[in-house]
Amino acid sequence: MRSQIIAVNWHRGENGVNRKTLILTAMSLIIIVSLAMGTYVLILLKAAPRPSWMKVGAYMTYEQFFTWAGQNETELMTWSLTRLQDDLVDLRLVSHGVDVNEGNVAIVAGEENWTINADSREITNSMDSYYIGYKCPFWIEKDAKIGSGVDVLYGKTTISKSETIDALGQRRDCWVVEYDWTTSGMKRWYDKSTGIVLKIDVIQFKQNIRIETTETAVQTNVNLMP
Repeated sequence: MRSQIIAVNWHRGENGVNRKTLILTAMSLIIIVSLAMGTYVLILLKAAPRPSWMKVGAYMTYEQFFTWAGQNETELMTWSLTRLQDDLVDLRLVSHGVDVNEGNVAIVAGEENWTINADSREITNSMDSYYIGYKCPFWIEKDAKIGSGVDVLYGKTTISKSETIDALGQRRDCWVVEYDWTTSGMKRWYDKSTGIVLKIDVIQFKQNIRIETTETAVQTNVNLMP
């Protein structure tokens, strides 16, 4: 009789251990799944949605006005989207820059072709490898406010204020981003509705010559309505 009681108690203990193991295993699985789902949701919330205006053929043209030492010159800058596939977009940029040689200022044309991650704005491929890894400067995320962080080709900074400017024959509300370096400075106005840059002011000193550049959007096929 005693041996039977011992046997029964042993089996009861075994069943108890099994139940405890199953419960612990189930709880562990629930925790793992919950953590995985939480991480996935955070990634989705963190990822900025792709702009609705981002379509093949979308473009923006700016008037570039250069002034230096009593002289000035007007040119054009245009970026356009040439391909959109999965999470990548190809951007073609035709622009003008400043070259100073022995005190002589020349405005020179240039072209770039970038492949950009449409969601993160990171440049993943370029004619010039220097740009790879930086973020496209022509638009930022729409969900911004004063103090929001901004990360573009020229570095990380924050939105300093809000201003209304004239661009594309309209009055547009913009977020203002500013940079201040040793020999140059930049101010950029990003449209609140689309996140696209509509105006850029640059002041730079090259060989003791002060050169000012103002780039203002003058033509586009992008719908700027919110």
